[in-house]
Amino acid sequence: MGETLMRKWLLADFGLDVVELTAVHHGADVAAQVWKASTATNTYAVKWSGAGTKTGHQVAAYLADCGIAGVPEMVRTIEGGLWSVHAKKRLTVTPWIDGQRAAETGLTDEQWSEYGVLLRRVHDAEPPMRLRDALPRHSHIDARMSALAEEVRAGLKTPEGADLAAVWEQYEDVIADLFGNRPEKPTGPRVVCHGDPHLGNVLVGDGLRLIDWDDVIYAPREQDLMFMLGGMGEFGPVTENQRNAFLDGYGAHAIDEDAVRYYRHVRAYEDVVGWSHQALEGPENAFALGVLKGVLSEGLAALATPN
Repeated sequence: MGETLMRKWLLADFGLDVVELTAVHHGADVAAQVWKASTATNTYAVKWSGAGTKTGHQVAAYLADCGIAGVPEMVRTIEGGLWSVHAKKRLTVTPWIDGQRAAETGLTDEQWSEYGVLLRRVHDAEPPMRLRDALPRHSHIDARMSALAEEVRAGLKTPEGADLAAVWEQYEDVIADLFGNRPEKPTGPRVVCHGDPHLGNVLVGDGLRLIDWDDVIYAPREQDLMFMLGGMGEFGPVTENQRNAFLDGYGAHAIDEDAVRYYRHVRAYEDVVGWSHQALEGPENAFALGVLKGVLSEGLAALATPN
């Protein structure tokens, strides 16, 4: 997307007269473009994406309006909306947050407790019935994995897929379990879940900010807590003290281990298929293959499948 067109959209849709526009590259979402946009008086984060659902923006706006400081507010369009649409993708704007990804900086034990408090406030939120009823009950990513998996299987048979095929052969038993032995779906009480609250989606600056609400879902809270209970490497708590600090901040909750097992299995399946597809199609094929090896050897897939 060219800068001139993006500037035009931001002025027409949000009334932002942008004087400087810089592309920002973060995350595994190849369907999104993120920009840092500066006007004469303020700086904003701009995202143009076809990923996720519009409900995520509605939830983020509701939580921010409720005063949850760790959820960035949404900048409204001139007409009062939360986004505009161009080429079937949503354009959203939030204030720019000076800080670094927690996956790069790590969190102190005190910050882990702070993050536990933040995620508990998200889970304890009670959105209006209309918004609650609009929330997805099933992961939109998981819903498209079957078709993507077929593309990967076909790619394994091509010369370009030789390196990936070798990894799949090495971890054949783990992958077979992920594809064929999904645990029973939990039926416990549902809450508003971020859906992807690993440290790559946490900014550390003046406090903590939980960003990228594309995967919001109405599910048992273990959907989110799973990320704090092992298998995420540097994207989650690494030590027992860090995990305990998070849980202390989060507060009393009897963790449903069966639900954790289910959501860990689902995410591991998504990661194996998604990173395998990127290893075949790009971008950054070699990086994707390395991530896949980690997921299978010591990450979520290793934890999600029996030894």
